[in-house]
Amino acid sequence: MTISYDQARELVREHFEPHWTKGTFCLDDRWIRENDEFYVFNIGAREFIVDGDDSYAIIGSVPIVLKEEGKVASRPSVVIATDPSIRNTANPNPTFKLI
Repeated sequence: MTISYDQARELVREHFEPHWTKGTFCLDDRWIRENDEFYVFNIGAREFIVDGDDSYAIIGSVPIVLKEEGKVASRPSVVIATDPSIRNTANPNPTFKLI
């Protein structure tokens, strides 16, 4: 059974937020990024995502959730950035707020 975007978002939050140590955990869900196999998530330090403080930037892999398995995994950022199968759709119900 394929999991929903909302379920995948909560899996990512549960997986990363409790152990987050670099700044304030932030999951920017203003866009739903996905292909037929997985959802892609933009997480990082709020100090970087919102405030633009480069000292909080994290380079490397991007978290994904496999749709069929409901498993949190990752892919290299360059692979995600160049994957033509990934679609971006504005999220009608984002939890991310710019405050």
